[in-house]
Amino acid sequence: MNPKSDDLSGMQILLVDDVPLNIEVLFQTLKLKNYQISMANSGVKALELIPELLPDLILLDIMMPGMDGIETCRRLKDDESTRDIPIIFITAKTETEDVVAGFKAGGVDYITKPFHLEEVLARVETHLRLRKTLRDKDNLISELRDTHEVLMNSARMDLLTGLHNRLGLEEKLCQEQSRSQRTGKSFSMILADIDHINKINEEFGMNIGDQVIIRTAVILTESVRNHDLVSRWSSEEFLILLPETALEDAKLLAEKIRSCIENEKLNFNQNQIALTLSIGVNNCSPDMKWDKCLAGAQECLRQAKKLGRNRLVAVEND
Repeated sequence: MNPKSDDLSGMQILLVDDVPLNIEVLFQTLKLKNYQISMANSGVKALELIPELLPDLILLDIMMPGMDGIETCRRLKDDESTRDIPIIFITAKTETEDVVAGFKAGGVDYITKPFHLEEVLARVETHLRLRKTLRDKDNLISELRDTHEVLMNSARMDLLTGLHNRLGLEEKLCQEQSRSQRTGKSFSMILADIDHINKINEEFGMNIGDQVIIRTAVILTESVRNHDLVSRWSSEEFLILLPETALEDAKLLAEKIRSCIENEKLNFNQNQIALTLSIGVNNCSPDMKWDKCLAGAQECLRQAKKLGRNRLVAVEND
C-alpha cells in the first residue's frame, strides 16, 4: 500500500454504472486502498442513495439507460446537500464536446474506458486528497470561529463572578439605548457599591473579599427579572441594567436589593461579616446617552456614600 494514501483509507466512494463488469473491475481495484465502496446500477438509484451515504467521491458512468450520468450530475449539483461532492465521469466518449459537457454539468474529472487501473487509482486519490484537504480546512475554520467566539465571550465576562464585565455591559447599554430610541420607552440603571470592601480584604484576606463579591453577585442576580442584566462594573461596583423600567420601579428594586444585602450575614472561618450597599439610581430617557445617564447614577452613588452609606440615592424627577 502506498503510505501516502494511508490517511485516505475509509473514505467513501460511490460507483455508479449499469454494467456489472465495470463495477466489479473498479471495486476490485479500489478496495486495495481500503476505501469504503458503495454501488448503484442507475442514476435513479444513485440519487436515492447519495443523500444518505454522502460519499466523499462519486465515479459516475455517463452512458446509462433512463437517466444518464450528465443529468444525474446536474441534479446532484442542484441539491445544496450534495453539490459539493466531487464527481469523476466514467466514459468511453473522449470527444472534446463530450468532455466539456461533463465539466459543464459539474464533473471534476473523467476516466476513460477501457480502464487503466493506475490512472484510476491516481485520479481517485488526487480528488479524495483534495476533498479531505478542503474538509480539514473547513473544520479548522469552524474550530477557529468557535475559539474566536469563546475568546470574545470571555473578554466580555468577569472571571470571578461570571457576570458581564464593563466591556460586555457597554455593548448592552448601546443596544438598550438604541431600542429605547426606537420604542420611546425609558430604561433605568442601578449602580451598587459594596461598602467597606477594602476593610474586609484587610481584616479577613483577599480570598474572603472575593467570596463577598461572589455572594453579592448571586443575590443581585436572584433579585432581578430574567431580562434585566447584572454586571460587575468595577472591583466592588455592580451595575444593573433595567430595560423599559421607570425610575420609581427602579428605586423599589434598589431598596429591595439594599435590604436583602443588609440582612445577609456571611460566616467565614467562624467570623460573621455584615454587608451593606451604597446605591445610585438613574432613569435614561430615549433622548439621553447612556454614558450621561451613568454619570448621573455615579453622582447619586457618591451622595449615598457621603450621607453615611447603606442607602440609595436616586435622581430627582424633573
